[in-house]
Amino acid sequence: MLLQLLQSFNTSLGDVLLQVATILILLLGIGFAIAFLCGNHYKTRRRLKHLQNVGSDTSRMADQYSPKFAVSPSARVDGPVRIKALYLHPVKSCGPIEVDRALLTKTGFMYDRCFALATENTDKDDAGSWRFISQRTKPLMSRIKTEIWVPHSGSDPNDPLVQSGGCLVMKFNDPGIPTWIDQIDAFFQMWNPFAIPEIIAVVPLQLTASQLEESQLKLETFGIHSRDAMGLDYGRIPSVAAVFPKLKMFLSIPADQSLTLFKCTPDTLTRTDKNLAPLEHIGTPAVHGYTDQQPININSLSSVHAVSALLPPENQPMNALRFRANIWITNTPAFEEETWKRYRILPKSTGTKPRAKIAPKLSVVCRTSRCTMPNVNPDKGTFDTDIPRPDKKRGKPQPSTTLVEHRTIETGNRSALGYLGMHCVPEDSSLKTAEEQGQGLYVEVGDEIEVIERGTHLYGSTGDDY
Repeated sequence: MLLQLLQSFNTSLGDVLLQVATILILLLGIGFAIAFLCGNHYKTRRRLKHLQNVGSDTSRMADQYSPKFAVSPSARVDGPVRIKALYLHPVKSCGPIEVDRALLTKTGFMYDRCFALATENTDKDDAGSWRFISQRTKPLMSRIKTEIWVPHSGSDPNDPLVQSGGCLVMKFNDPGIPTWIDQIDAFFQMWNPFAIPEIIAVVPLQLTASQLEESQLKLETFGIHSRDAMGLDYGRIPSVAAVFPKLKMFLSIPADQSLTLFKCTPDTLTRTDKNLAPLEHIGTPAVHGYTDQQPININSLSSVHAVSALLPPENQPMNALRFRANIWITNTPAFEEETWKRYRILPKSTGTKPRAKIAPKLSVVCRTSRCTMPNVNPDKGTFDTDIPRPDKKRGKPQPSTTLVEHRTIETGNRSALGYLGMHCVPEDSSLKTAEEQGQGLYVEVGDEIEVIERGTHLYGSTGDDY
């Protein structure tokens, strides 16, 4: 009788477990269906079905803290300088995209700093004018993730985003109270019940004539530091403007202050007027989009390790991505890049995609004078300091304090908070050869660098006119 009772209990327990499992599977199926039909991620995925993401699947900088990259300035190095990683920053001061290859153009890498966020000035004297915003005052901009999606050989030519040459995707954590649909969407995206839903904006890279007419976009002027820049006001596109209320909340911008997104065009490029490369090398005057000064920035992991070793222990190790370079190099002594005047990039990667059979040449024009932005922790979107002394309430900003003390190695820019990295300009001869070959002038991870010319640099020493 006892045996029969146990068997009955086991059977009942088995039935209950089966019923619970069936209910859970049913609920997961319903949740997945809701997320698929209504969730932001799945809606976005459907919009992008005829495009491909240019970003890398894996990060080459995952091992950036390894001591093997800490090559001292006096060390002897065997083998060539090599490109370890490539980065694009589509929206000025927002999160970067790591790529396996990047197309070099006269204005730098394609898609780099081609958008900028700006707010309308509230001062009486400047009311109605626009000014860009950056991590200097909005450190959470580092947490705005970006992606670039472009057409491929199988893309549907009737897809509006294909006709626009692709799109920019911007993502950031929803700062408001999410709906239950958003929470379900976030769960199935991250497989984490505590995942924060994301706000997603899909921004066309270019607008067709009909789209321009429909949206009535026009060029507007806005300020970047001390210069006037221009761009198409993408805030007039309804789908873009729809995310601005949440974006203002995320960045702590007052609800009654206007926010917009500007897009650089070939007609709004800025001619470089400081730290000029010789025309005998670059061919024609350098131009750039929404970068601060020059088209390309290169930096060395060895140099970052050398600075990191000087930081207070609580600020080590230092994330190299604080310095927002386009090209990251290895296998060179720290600060060796500061002696370069010209270099060429030798195609050595194992990639199989077509590229011009030419080694791109770049002129190095000056050191990168740093501002307060490296103090922003890109993983947290907060400013870093060291531990304050007992008699102080606040710590000193880092790494700026250390850079000023140890990396103020010239007097060219008196407002510089130290120097790290180098500004570069592509040379026209390489671009012309690639054009004649009918191929893109690509730079790829794994390519080698050959220094053509060395010399000294002093910020601002070239005058302001070619």
